[in-house]
Amino acid sequence: MSSKRAAALLKRLDKAKTEEAVKAAWAKCFDLELDTTDDHDLYTEQVLFEFKFERNFDQPAQRAAVLAQLLYYLHRLKLGQSTKGIPASFCLADRRHALVGEVADWRELYTDEAGRYDWDLRPSSPDPLLIAAVQAHTAFVGLHVHHLSQPEEAAFVIDRLAQLFTPQQRLDFGDKKLITEDNFEEVFAYWNEVFGESVRNGFKSSRYFVNDIQRGRSQLVATEGKVFFQVGPEEVRVKRILARDYEHFWSLYEKVSDPTVVRGIVAKIDRLSDEVERRKHGEFFTPLAFARKALEYIERELGRHWWRDGKTRLWDMAAGTGNLQYHLPAEALPHAYLSTLYPEDVEHCDRLFPGATVFQYDYLNDDVGNVFETAPTLGSGALDFASAQTWKLPQRLRDDLSDPTLRWIVLINPPFATAQQGGATGANKSDVSMTLVRQRMHAENLGETSRELFAQFLFRIRREFAGRQAWLGLFSKLKYVNATNDQRLRDRIFRYPFRRGFVFSSVNFDGTSRTSQFPVGFLLWDLRSDIALEQQTIEVDVFDTAVQKTGHKRLSSDHRDRFLSKWIVRPEGVTRFPPFSSAITIKAAGPDLRDRIGRDFIGSLMCAGNDLQHQNMTALFSGPYASAGGHTITPALFEPALVVHAVRRLPKAEWHNDRDQYLQPSSDLPREFIEDCVVWSLYANSNNTAALRDVAYDGQLWQVPNHFFPVPLARLRRWTLSDGDIAMQLPTAEDRFVAGWLAGRALSAESEALVQAGWAVWQLYFTRLHELRTPKFKIATWDAGWWQARSALADASLGDAELAALKAAHEALKAKLLPQVYTLGFLP
Repeated sequence: MSSKRAAALLKRLDKAKTEEAVKAAWAKCFDLELDTTDDHDLYTEQVLFEFKFERNFDQPAQRAAVLAQLLYYLHRLKLGQSTKGIPASFCLADRRHALVGEVADWRELYTDEAGRYDWDLRPSSPDPLLIAAVQAHTAFVGLHVHHLSQPEEAAFVIDRLAQLFTPQQRLDFGDKKLITEDNFEEVFAYWNEVFGESVRNGFKSSRYFVNDIQRGRSQLVATEGKVFFQVGPEEVRVKRILARDYEHFWSLYEKVSDPTVVRGIVAKIDRLSDEVERRKHGEFFTPLAFARKALEYIERELGRHWWRDGKTRLWDMAAGTGNLQYHLPAEALPHAYLSTLYPEDVEHCDRLFPGATVFQYDYLNDDVGNVFETAPTLGSGALDFASAQTWKLPQRLRDDLSDPTLRWIVLINPPFATAQQGGATGANKSDVSMTLVRQRMHAENLGETSRELFAQFLFRIRREFAGRQAWLGLFSKLKYVNATNDQRLRDRIFRYPFRRGFVFSSVNFDGTSRTSQFPVGFLLWDLRSDIALEQQTIEVDVFDTAVQKTGHKRLSSDHRDRFLSKWIVRPEGVTRFPPFSSAITIKAAGPDLRDRIGRDFIGSLMCAGNDLQHQNMTALFSGPYASAGGHTITPALFEPALVVHAVRRLPKAEWHNDRDQYLQPSSDLPREFIEDCVVWSLYANSNNTAALRDVAYDGQLWQVPNHFFPVPLARLRRWTLSDGDIAMQLPTAEDRFVAGWLAGRALSAESEALVQAGWAVWQLYFTRLHELRTPKFKIATWDAGWWQARSALADASLGDAELAALKAAHEALKAKLLPQVYTLGFLP
């Protein structure tokens, strides 16, 4: 039987072209329903599978890497939120090989009580230290790689797996899962689903749950189908529960014996019934999974169980509904202060965080005079909170702030509302940041950064925690690290050593857009020292939506004088000219037309903003751009302008680089790089240059030449021009600037290939000109723009082959240029 099944499996594997097909073949072999939840390739209660398409399992390093990936899944089953059991066996397989092992052999590694390995990484990119530990493990030598091409080997594997799937093996889990403060909510949800109806009578089901998870506090009498719960010192309650359900549940989980864990769960248990309200109030606040991760990073910096020394305090002065503290261990709560603006949030946090000091407080208005007028304690630089003046701060917090021996953690996700300057509509925008702290910032000449609420929080925090042992754990956008408008904040207020942190996408916040994602960071800063951000290397971890580490990112915090937007001196506009809002559209009216060009004008570069979120605001036009962000291109500025255009357009804009600032090059630019940027820009989709005839603007008719037309007239006159009116223009025409720039220039092989591919498209365009809807694209002169030519060809469904060849040459040049954007210092 096994030989026939093996033959069928091998037949399906021979036809497999992907890893998914390999997975399906193995599942079909044993009639398994594909369970791929929790990112498992295939989960069963008996065997956890990990599949590859083709992997050389005979190579120890490759075998160890695949097994390390599987250990990540076992680690999550052991300690994470999944309610699946831990199978007793595992199987690694591809098209040609398979190996089967026992999970128990690897318990020491996937449990990792010492925290040696980085479990934040994606399983597909396991920690190299874990891979090395797998390869050095004694059980690794005993793993036999079965070659499925050998019939007896294939039959052996099938026989062994078939035996594991027998009914006798169905409840034989390889290891028990732990119940912790971090995962007890998911465990309770599963427990309540199975046993809730059986125990609900006078007591909350959560009270029975708390007793049931403790070793020695409940007992099953299987013959009677009853469970005895020790709910009090002298009180036992008996509930009828199916023995098989109860035994199955406790074959998955280990009873809790650590009294500290029990106390933590008991302290948090009321949160279970508060779940609906928590979601109602907290849905737009920090996602809980990333708030939990922030607490881990704080422990890595200040030590595990930092609260146990009795000398550390935590304060969140914008606590809201307490999402940042939701996973804080119960024994840490007596050392925590949570202040929030609204009374309903105080009531909410009081229920969720028994033992913490929760109070209503307006951090940007309350006690501001005291904080900024109190003299620092002599010799320490710290404020005197013990004075007799009137305070709204609780006395206990003031006493702790007066204790120089205490350490402080400021953990905060400050609001990011901004008051608009003159002209804002709506009270929520016009006065949202009119606070007493803002007045202090004005007095210190901090400019427009004082309009932002988060900056106001940072301003007071700097004053309040000066001279103390303190760390700031800040959830926020990243603009305070690198944005132009926050330069004064970085120069004078936010000058702290960076310790550690991570970034994740804004899409993790409910209610945010999936199409315009941006990075949100949790960065931990040391408030004890003073150092400019520009002098530091700020490297953070990057997490995906599954809270898996995908890599690292360096955040640039260069001074705005180094921004690319300041690399070119923008010529002064001295002459009126029709302003463009798109390639062929003139903006005739509006409050901000920007209808001026400089001397020697040959085009306009639109380059609004200076970060990647403004990448789409980068384009070339044949007239001034009709809004802020454009400037004149002259012959002298032609090359640097097109370098800027290319550098801003070449990188792929993604959520994690959305706020990265373009920087001036860190060294002299190679001549070839400059020329490649020019040629790439000429055929970019953002080249919106055009030639227009008789443009009406401001009561006049204007002629708009296209100085970016790249074909020399000597070549153009040899081509067939199917439009007689345009052909008649050639005898008196003169080469445009770009054609002259290209003439006789020895370009790189990639640029030359693109120029030749471009000429092929232009020749086709002129040959088929009589078939194009030229009025639609306002084509009336010989020097049409690249946007006009390619749009007209696409509209007529002409030139597919030529345009495809040009696109391939354009992509090849991009592949050459893109790495240099980073090596030359334009982006970190």
